[in-house]
Amino acid sequence: MTMSAANLESVLIFGPILLLVAAGAMIASRSGVTRLSTGQDYLKVAGNLSQMMLRIFGYVIILMGIQYMIGMRPSLGW
Repeated sequence: MTMSAANLESVLIFGPILLLVAAGAMIASRSGVTRLSTGQDYLKVAGNLSQMMLRIFGYVIILMGIQYMIGMRPSLGW
C-alpha cells in the first residue's frame, strides 16, 4: 500500500501535533492527583482534561478569528 504525497504530508504535520497533545494530556490529567483511589481523584482528572480541551478549542477559535481579521479564509488547514 502506497501513500500519496498529500497523505504523507498530513501524517507529517498532524502526527507530531497529536503526539504532543497526547503527551500533554497525560501530564495534565495527573496534575494534583497522586493515586486514582477516590471519586474526588477521578473528578480532578476529568476536570484537568476538560480544562485542557477547552483551552485547545479556545486557541483554535482565536486562530480562526485572526485568520479572518487578516483576510485569510478561516480554515484549519484542510
